[in-house]
Amino acid sequence: MSADHLQFLKNKFIQDLEEAEEEHTRENEIPLLSHFLGIKGVLEENEITSSTPIRLKNCLYDAISALEECVVLSEKREPRKKKDGLMRGYTLAEHWFMHKTRRLLL
Repeated sequence: MSADHLQFLKNKFIQDLEEAEEEHTRENEIPLLSHFLGIKGVLEENEITSSTPIRLKNCLYDAISALEECVVLSEKREPRKKKDGLMRGYTLAEHWFMHKTRRLLL
């Protein structure tokens, strides 16, 4: 039963990421995309079996939630012309959000 649940969460994360990649262009890219692609790679390499620890469930929930929040940030964020320098076109609040999310994904 838990393996089915974990497989569902794995598939949901991969499908959500693929949809988000299709919808967002380079100009309005999803923040932390490289982290999400890394997670996707690890999930695709490994099979979920009945011996997979159930604690993976919380990690998958966190990854799905973080992806959804990054997609929302990408959609509501207006493209800024100047993406050079320290802030790279993000506000301070957006940088703080990405910092917290990056730590969650590690």
